[in-house]
Amino acid sequence: MTSTTAPATHVITGATGFVGGALALELLQRTSDRLVCLVRGEDDAAATRRLHDALGHAAELYGVPDLLPSILERSRAVAGDMTDDALPEAADRFRDAADGTAPGTVWHVAASLKYEDRHAEEINLMNVTGTRNVLALAKALGRPVFNHVSTAYVAGKRTGLMREEFPGDTESANNVYEFTKTIGEQEVAASGLPWRVLRPSIVIGHGGTGAATSFTGMYGFVSSVLRFRRAVEKEFGNLLQHRQVPIIADPQIECDLVPVDLVARNAVAIGLEGALSTVYHLNNGGSPTVGEVIEEIFELTGLRTPRFVSNRGLLTAIDLKLDEGIQFYASYMINGKTFDQTNTESVCGEGSQRFPIDRAEIRRFVRWYLDRIEADGRSSAPARAAFAYQPARQEKAATHG
Repeated sequence: MTSTTAPATHVITGATGFVGGALALELLQRTSDRLVCLVRGEDDAAATRRLHDALGHAAELYGVPDLLPSILERSRAVAGDMTDDALPEAADRFRDAADGTAPGTVWHVAASLKYEDRHAEEINLMNVTGTRNVLALAKALGRPVFNHVSTAYVAGKRTGLMREEFPGDTESANNVYEFTKTIGEQEVAASGLPWRVLRPSIVIGHGGTGAATSFTGMYGFVSSVLRFRRAVEKEFGNLLQHRQVPIIADPQIECDLVPVDLVARNAVAIGLEGALSTVYHLNNGGSPTVGEVIEEIFELTGLRTPRFVSNRGLLTAIDLKLDEGIQFYASYMINGKTFDQTNTESVCGEGSQRFPIDRAEIRRFVRWYLDRIEADGRSSAPARAAFAYQPARQEKAATHG
């Protein structure tokens, strides 16, 4: 449904990424507004080509190719990098890209998803310094509403019901990623800007097509399992056909997988109508268990059903190869938590945060990823799906718009 209000302008970071791209498409589909996106590139023209490529690729994967004309007509990019402290000086370029109007909303989606201590400087630069620079840009643009996309896992080591409120400290963080995302939220709340914090859980592909444009999260776990299987086969032959691999996990807790289109749909609804100075969880009330997800992944990657254990002392040297490869996911498999949806449902409606994922659905999403790997001739897919600029296709789309 398209809005009948006068077109507004949204500034978006991370629009060439997974969640940011889906959010941009949702805004184009749901409103008549314009998008001005911060995108890396040699100049604004190159950045805009990269933006159109990414959004066009996502639109095709998600079954909405009819959005191609809107992508071309209503989205533009300003070349830049959120880690650049001079970013606020680009405010006039953003206004020019918006035909001289002041943007009413900033969506800050871009972030580093790395987590290892060895990448701490880069993660901090992206998730803390980058957030500060985008906040400074927003102030230079006239103090629009700042919608900040964080993560539900700022909850860290906490267990039980997670309320839609600030965690209050960083001591419970499992890794550098969670630590910096918590700091980013605090920066937003202290900025003096009107704000909302949006917290997705574990984002997976499109609920309708199963497709994704980035392969972190669940897909990274699948790749780790594949690499483990192939490494063991290379050294020990068919050993894994005769033994169950132990894995440290609680099979009964929720694995909060949420389709990217559900995240985008509810994020935009909140961004258009939700109360300010409020935290919103963008998770799935129909999530499977950790055991269901891991068992299906093991089966689809050619491994026997794993044994779930509680400590590393039960792992052999071979098992530790897998354990080391899935360290980022370890906290999601043992610290059981559920996410309150009160604030989100107050805007989006009861049941709006529910996409039932049973074993058949897990297989559908994982098979899409495995099929892509096979089609690309890879042992695992790249962190982000590849796409290529096709002027002829885009000119045709514009002609038929």
